[in-house]
Amino acid sequence: MSDVFREVDEEIRRDKATEFWKKHGTKLLVGAVLIVGAVAGWRYYEHRTFQQSAAAGAGFEQAIADATAGKGDALAALGSLAEQKAGTYPALARFRLATELARTAKDDTGLANAVSAFDALAKDQGLPTEWRDLAQIRAALLLLDKGPYEEVEKRLSPMTGANQMFRHSAREGIALAAYAAGRHDKALDALQAIILDSEAPQGLRQRAELLLAVVRSGPVGGKP
Repeated sequence: MSDVFREVDEEIRRDKATEFWKKHGTKLLVGAVLIVGAVAGWRYYEHRTFQQSAAAGAGFEQAIADATAGKGDALAALGSLAEQKAGTYPALARFRLATELARTAKDDTGLANAVSAFDALAKDQGLPTEWRDLAQIRAALLLLDKGPYEEVEKRLSPMTGANQMFRHSAREGIALAAYAAGRHDKALDALQAIILDSEAPQGLRQRAELLLAVVRSGPVGGKP
């Protein structure tokens, strides 16, 4: 008797399975095809992204090598890479282009172009915060000799806070610019902030102590 009940039960299950397949089979097949297609598409995207990144990396390395060797077409190659929209290498190419502008600047116009290039990087919200801060420091340091103190301070002051990654370099930049401009009060504040910061690198603290002594001794020859 138990065999009869078992056969009836299996027959009912087969009928239900058949009914379910007739009702939902097409949907299941379509879903399976979509899943397979999505996985295949993602794999293809990953492969293409890897290829593009590898090509950009190779192009960047070659452009840097050419720029170091002084080849004329290096900047054009960097410019072409910088125009790409995605990835890390276009941003690196923009940094290198700005560096080359600074290195080759022969007059105030060339210096201004280099500062503008770094300022553009500093304002690019698509870049990591650390990269933007670094670009802002580079722009300010270019202005140490020729730019007004206010321009240097404007760029560096936001990075002098206790939790800022580049606060030591920012404070030193402000101190140097302030001293050059005869703003000894500003120089003293920045130098003391470096010396009192326990996390300041030893070499930087020593430079700050030396410059602090110079600032406290007063202007050379009685001139600011």
